[in-house]
Amino acid sequence: MSKGYLVLFMDLPNGSLGAAFPPAGKGSVDLSNNFLGRQEIGYYEAELSPGTYARLKQLHGGIDFSALPVTTELPPDTKTVSVGESSDGEDIDTRTFPLHAVPDALEPLLNEMRKAAEHMLTRPLRVLRGEGAPTSPRFPLEKPVSFEVTLRNVGTQAIETENPFVPHAPDRTNLRLLVTKDKQPGQLREGDSLWMELGMENVHPPEGQKPPEGRRLTMKPGAELRFVVRKKMLSAPGPYRAALTYFTSRGERGLETMEGQLTLDLGRFEVVQSAPNAQP
Repeated sequence: MSKGYLVLFMDLPNGSLGAAFPPAGKGSVDLSNNFLGRQEIGYYEAELSPGTYARLKQLHGGIDFSALPVTTELPPDTKTVSVGESSDGEDIDTRTFPLHAVPDALEPLLNEMRKAAEHMLTRPLRVLRGEGAPTSPRFPLEKPVSFEVTLRNVGTQAIETENPFVPHAPDRTNLRLLVTKDKQPGQLREGDSLWMELGMENVHPPEGQKPPEGRRLTMKPGAELRFVVRKKMLSAPGPYRAALTYFTSRGERGLETMEGQLTLDLGRFEVVQSAPNAQP
């Protein structure tokens, strides 16, 4: 990457997006949570569209940052956005603002940075994508619900990621299941949503296959990891929706290792009352 570039750092609901915009060469996006409906995390690189850097540089230079509110201490868990510039390719001078109170003067620059980031998201380099669905549209009340899940390397380089078949705490996986009643978000009430930690007994390889060994997996471009999640629910009959969260951590390992929280929409299913046994 050439010396001198602009940067964007933005908090997401359960992760972050970091983007670098150079005057020449490839820009990059580092994503650790779902973004813009994409069920994927990882690292992207792409040449910026012609004129993009000049436009960003002009917008950044036209902002009088000294006239904007100064962000000091913010309440814990406040989501923020930061923009800045590295003039020497190393030190980055950034200004940070809470996402709920972004100054109007910053909006044109943020809009252009988001557009440029979206362009780079079309070029996955080391990216893990997930998808899942119920194994059946309906489940008997007394039986576990189950979902088929696929994790896939959609980038052009090999990646490492954490193995969902290996414990990450005593008898616990790195998977978490959310089940909610199938209502509009504004209509959900307390008790309509249930988070469930999954144990090792809840994760199964496809029929006839053995689970991979080792805490971390190496996935070549195009490689897939499939598994089935089964969980007994204590719930009333009715329509539900489910989502699965997969956690993976880089630790001290290199950038080829996935880092983040990937949430998969598992779709809609129904819990039904079992039919009574037929009488002779």
